[in-house]
Amino acid sequence: MWTFLIFPLYLIINIHGLEDAESNHITIPIMRKKTPREQLFIAPNLKLYGIDFGWLHKPPHNHTSTNDSIALFRYLDSEFYGKVQIGQKAQTFNMVFDTAWRTSWVISNDCPFTTVGCLGHNKYDHTTSFTYRPNGTNFLANEGPYNLTGYYSNDTFLIGHTRINGQLFVEMTSVPADYALYKSDGVMGLGFKVDSYDPFFYSMLKNKSIEKPLFSVYLNRDRQSNRGGNLMLGFIDKKHIHQKQVPGQNHSIPEQITYLPVDPSNGYWQFKMDRIVVNKTNKNETYPYCVGGCDAIVDTTTSIIIGPMNDIRAIHKLIGATSAILGRSRVKCDTVNKLPPIDFMLAGKNFTLKGPQYVQKMSMGPIQFCVSAFMGSADPNEQKMWVLGASFLSHFYSIYDVANKRIGFVLAA
Repeated sequence: MWTFLIFPLYLIINIHGLEDAESNHITIPIMRKKTPREQLFIAPNLKLYGIDFGWLHKPPHNHTSTNDSIALFRYLDSEFYGKVQIGQKAQTFNMVFDTAWRTSWVISNDCPFTTVGCLGHNKYDHTTSFTYRPNGTNFLANEGPYNLTGYYSNDTFLIGHTRINGQLFVEMTSVPADYALYKSDGVMGLGFKVDSYDPFFYSMLKNKSIEKPLFSVYLNRDRQSNRGGNLMLGFIDKKHIHQKQVPGQNHSIPEQITYLPVDPSNGYWQFKMDRIVVNKTNKNETYPYCVGGCDAIVDTTTSIIIGPMNDIRAIHKLIGATSAILGRSRVKCDTVNKLPPIDFMLAGKNFTLKGPQYVQKMSMGPIQFCVSAFMGSADPNEQKMWVLGASFLSHFYSIYDVANKRIGFVLAA
């Protein structure tokens, strides 16, 4: 076979000069023929037969912004999750973005079908990803009454518009049985870096996809919507801050953010809370808790507010809540709007929740019932600790300043 036939060129020879004795040259126009791949792109009707070669010429992912935003979705008013892709070929997972975890993890395809907690979830299969790199170090999280076990791996993560290459994470091979009830397939840890492990936000800072070392969380107060809110990486979105009217003037200004120093030594966003006060305004009585101050952390993955068992029992007595199931307490729905306001004092400022804000309305078919967002902890190590979940965070936009080791709260818009 002639050599020139293997090149995608047509040689069209114009021989005008051959009949002209005075001509001393031959002109050969060279026209480029489309390569086989290019012809496939423009071939008509291929998609009608299920053939699509578009993936061959997708432009490379190029994220040049210095911040990012991730949509969060609500599940049963108890979980807030976002979409994350792992690996190449990408696998999509529902992941909670957890300020109370440092390590990112996802349920592994190696989790046996006999493990109830893994049932019904999307599972990460590293054998399908050519960017997967093994690590193999064992992982164990002791969560008191139960454990999570797995092993470390490395792979590419696509979070929002940002790609993180070689992120270290855990493939979880055993999770508690109640995880079968969760929508999320894993956790993206937003805790502090305290050792050699880089939480994913630190990986973003390293590869300069995020410029400012802070993030913020807005949780949607509309419990009827599945849109749970947004995680803003690298910026504060002022549209989520409540505007207050300037006295005597015809314009408004954003509420001021209240910042508190955090202790990052254990990886949590832990800060000091001054006190909690239940205000029985109809009797002009106040009932203080967390007297003398106590520790608090925020948990962006749950809707509940956890406190010492004795304090929660006392609060439930004041709001007329009675024991239900799974550690929750029931409130009469016709009393919700009459319940006393509860103040959480932070840095000398009251952050107040009213009855409809700390009571969750739920329904099962035609039956509607209401449960308190407060839940008691029997753990002896947590009797001076409060955990503020979405019942608090949906009313106060939260800012996590990594560089300055501080957390901020402001009334949400």
